[in-house]
Parts: sequence; C-alpha cells; structure tokens
Amino acid sequence: MGNKQITITDEEILRKLNLQPNKSNKYRLNTELAELYKKLKPIQEVKNTSTTSANDYKETFFLSAWCPKTNTILTIKQYCVKYNLPYEDISSFKFLPYHYKEPSYNIVFKDKQIDNEFDVEELKENLKNEIKKTYKPKKQKELSDREGVLKWADLHFGAMIEGLVKTRDFNTQILKDGLLTSVEDFNNIRFAKRHVHIQGDLIESFTGLNHINSWHSMDSKMIGATVIKLCTKLLDEALSKINNLETVKIIGGNHDRISKDNKEDVKGGAAEIIAYCLELIGYNVEFHPYIISHEVQGICYINLHGDKKVSSKTSEEIVSLYGANGKYNFITEAHLHSAIEKLTAIQRSKYKVIQDDKLMLRRLTLKPFFTGNYYSETLGYNTNAGYSIIWANNKGRPKMLDNTI
Repeated sequence: MGNKQITITDEEILRKLNLQPNKSNKYRLNTELAELYKKLKPIQEVKNTSTTSANDYKETFFLSAWCPKTNTILTIKQYCVKYNLPYEDISSFKFLPYHYKEPSYNIVFKDKQIDNEFDVEELKENLKNEIKKTYKPKKQKELSDREGVLKWADLHFGAMIEGLVKTRDFNTQILKDGLLTSVEDFNNIRFAKRHVHIQGDLIESFTGLNHINSWHSMDSKMIGATVIKLCTKLLDEALSKINNLETVKIIGGNHDRISKDNKEDVKGGAAEIIAYCLELIGYNVEFHPYIISHEVQGICYINLHGDKKVSSKTSEEIVSLYGANGKYNFITEAHLHSAIEKLTAIQRSKYKVIQDDKLMLRRLTLKPFFTGNYYSETLGYNTNAGYSIIWANNKGRPKMLDNTI
C-alpha cells in the first residue's frame, strides 16, 4: 500500500515543535524550525463558504506570505494588510506552503464588479452637467507648414507593477512622466498643426475583474468612475501642453471595456466615455471602437488597437476596406504586449514589429507605455516603452521618430 498523506493543524505542529506564542500571539521560527514546519505540514487548505469552483484558483502572481524579519508566516488578514488587499471581500482562499519555495495564499474575492447595466448615454448626460470647458489651445506660429502625428499606445492607466526581474516598474506617475516627455519632444519639432492618436487600452480595468486576479497588477482604487475621471485629468494635463493641437483620435481597446466579460462590451466603453469627457473639456475628439482612418498631408493613417478580428486580415485587405487609393497608407496597431502573450515560443521568436514595408504601404506595431506584467515576464517576454512621432516628407512618405523612454 502507498503512503497515506495526513493533514494536521497548525496547533498540532506547533505543539510538536514545543513552541509557545509570544505576547503578540505570534510564533517565531528560525530557519531550521521553518524547514521542519514545512515537512510536518505538506498540505493545508482553508476555505470559507463559497460557491466558487476549484478553477477559480488560477495562479497568476506570487506574493510571499513569509515574513523574514520575524520568521513567521503571515495570517490571511496580515497578508491582505501587507499587500493592500480587501480582506472583507474574500470569498475563499488557499494556503500554499510550497509556493515557489515560500508560503503564499491564493485568494478568490467576491464578485463586486461595477454595475454594467447603466446606460452610457445617460452617463454622458450626467457628465455633461459636471464637466466644464477649460481647454485653451496653445497657438504658436511656425515657419513650417508641416503637420505631425503623435502616437500613444497601451497607456493602461491604473496599472501598478513593481519588483519584477526584467519588466520595468509602472504606475500613474511613470505614465505621466512618459506622456509629458512625448509632448515635449513633439513640441520641439516645428509643426503648424499637430494630431494625437491614442490607440486603445487607455485604462487597466473599469471593473477590476477583466481577468481572474486582475488586482495583482493594478491600483485597487482605480476602477469605475474614479479611473474614468483621473485618466481624463491626466490626458488633459498632457494634451493641454501641445502647441497647435488640431485633433485627438481615440480607439477602444480590450482593457477599455466597462463589463467583466468581453462578450458584454466589445466597444471599449470606458475609452468612449473618456473621449466624451475630453470633448466636453474642449478638445476636437473622434472616437471609434476599433478603427479610425485619418488622412494627414497625403498619408492615410489607419489606426487599430490590434485585438479585433480586422487585425487578422492582410495589410492589403485592410487598405482596400479602410485606406485611401493613391495615397500612402500607414497601418499602426497597439496591443503588442497582449498579443505576444498569446503566441507560442516559436511564434514569438518570429514576431515582427514592422509587418509590411512596401512602396505605398507600411504596417507597424507601436511601442506601449505599459510594458508588461508578471504573466508576460514568465513567458520570457519584455519590451521597451515608447511613443512615435510621424510626419510626411516632401515626397509624401512618412518620416518617423520612434522614441524609447
């Protein structure tokens, strides 16, 4: 007969180790005792009353429950306090004694997604009464008659990444610094008119439930109306500093949905509301859920996020549907960090940022501001953050500054 594995309680283990709690009711374990604890306790599972299935415990991130300063294992409540997690919203949890050689918890939270039954048009009407027109265009006379386009992709406002090995840290301040850097560079080139294309994933999450355990990589306060208002405020702060700004074009991304399920909202409702807020502030804004074609000085920019079915078409098919005959067609897409995650290792090694570069056509994947998270790093993928500034040369062909930040 095989060996039978027995589950025992913490109290039984600690009695076997002849340990007594201190005044704070905590047990201190040195390295030797900690190893013995692990051997004595191969399995521990604590589960509150819940209707969730075992499939809810999908592992997406590692947060250690071990406290090296005190040689103790954090309780679930202490764990939540340390990592700023809503302890009162826990539906169920598991203790993982051998998680990456350190103990951890895997947690399922109660479904507290934002009510997505509200009417977007009704919300717009409410915003109309709340938001005032404050934008004052910055006009600057230029000797040049050129027009420039500034490309922003994958802003993921509200995301918060820190402490990974290869992926750089990311938060609201880092995003703000990147946007303002791009604006400064944009203003340093003489353009009589300037345009900004924002190509999806303006926010990390509207509901906080885009994916299981989304909370691992985002500021928990940045959901719902808060993320809409603060993202609008940040974009206004950056856009208001652009000289001779003519238009702002915004495409919805998969992270911009206002529902938990991408089958419920495929139109990037959060991006639409942010675009509307910017319009109320005074910007000349155009929004579309998945594609905007914009002709600037002989170049037809075809703007996509990259997550919709249209991006699976060939460049020639996209141009025939959405481009301009006799013009230079420049297809730009975002979604790079998400697209790469879905590819096999072989597909990732063959992935090209510039997919097509022909006489009258180019297709380019833009640099993101948000470069990745724990999941993308475990796949061995990372990328540089950046933005692009594009304009037409005297032959009607694009010149581009593809800047890394």
